[in-house]
Amino acid sequence: MTLVELMVGLLIGLFLVAVVSTMYLGSRGTFVAQESGARLQENGRFAMDTIAGDLRMSGFRGCVPVLPTGISTSPLAVDAVDNTLATPNALLYNFGQPTWGSRNGGGGWNPVLTAPANGLGAVADGDILVVRRPAGVAWALISEMATREAALTISPTANFQRGDLLMVADCAGAAMLQATNIGPGAAGSIQHVAGAGVVPGVASNALARVYSNDARVWRMQTRIYYLAGSARRTGENALWLYVSPAYDGESQTSELVTGVERMAVTFGVDNDGLDGAGNLSANRFFNPSQVTDWSQVVSARVELVLAAGSESQSTVAQPYVFDGTTITPTDRKLRTVVSTLVSLRNTVP
Repeated sequence: MTLVELMVGLLIGLFLVAVVSTMYLGSRGTFVAQESGARLQENGRFAMDTIAGDLRMSGFRGCVPVLPTGISTSPLAVDAVDNTLATPNALLYNFGQPTWGSRNGGGGWNPVLTAPANGLGAVADGDILVVRRPAGVAWALISEMATREAALTISPTANFQRGDLLMVADCAGAAMLQATNIGPGAAGSIQHVAGAGVVPGVASNALARVYSNDARVWRMQTRIYYLAGSARRTGENALWLYVSPAYDGESQTSELVTGVERMAVTFGVDNDGLDGAGNLSANRFFNPSQVTDWSQVVSARVELVLAAGSESQSTVAQPYVFDGTTITPTDRKLRTVVSTLVSLRNTVP
């Protein structure tokens, strides 16, 4: 073999290697992009399903009906929850208010955050969403309360523990209380006595009325969604969930989805009552800082921006529309915007 033939062979070999390498890199780039896009969609669906499920159950009052009154200025007749907790207006215990939120527009959180939301390390890139809902299944009373101060009698169960926040409800009303005795579930007797050393405790031993064996008991929980720095990937934000009380060994604070850059919550408010078609529906959407009467909120829209890791980049920066504004990022990360609109079905007929 001559030197010329050897050089020609090497040149052809290098050409083939270059072609194969180019094909490999192109295929790998396509695979990484597709995989990252699929992961973004999967994370977005998980986040939306989780938040939407909580919003649908917010404002739970058992089978207490929400009835239209026919009066445009006050279109709904909703019985107030008899909240016997010692701090019924605190963020964690205001179960008469289905949902709440706050936004940081650069001048601080509005409405002002209180404990524990003000200590969660929430970043201003995302709104804070608070949802109050039942946790788990209901348990039936097996006998009527002898007096308004009497214990609730149930079939023995491991579901209820001392300190649990509970709602007892039938189709005529609902009351919030706290189990104050040791082992209320195992004993089949739930006491609600003031000064029993639990937090927040109850302000009164007496409920507004007695409940009979057509009533049910639920554990209640406050759930706070917010954005904060990720514990999994340094330098990125994540969607976090704080729950109180934390039942059945669940973590009180958990990172749900990593790579969530922004979150916007807008609330559908019915502040004009019956519209021209006789409907009870949202006529305006407000961000949390604009809501003046939380009892008028009938729906909520949640919007998230999710970004892939630095290993997945597009050829150019990808503009996207978020909260009505077009945003052009300074990097080339893959992003997706997901949103959902949920009716708070316990606040409408």
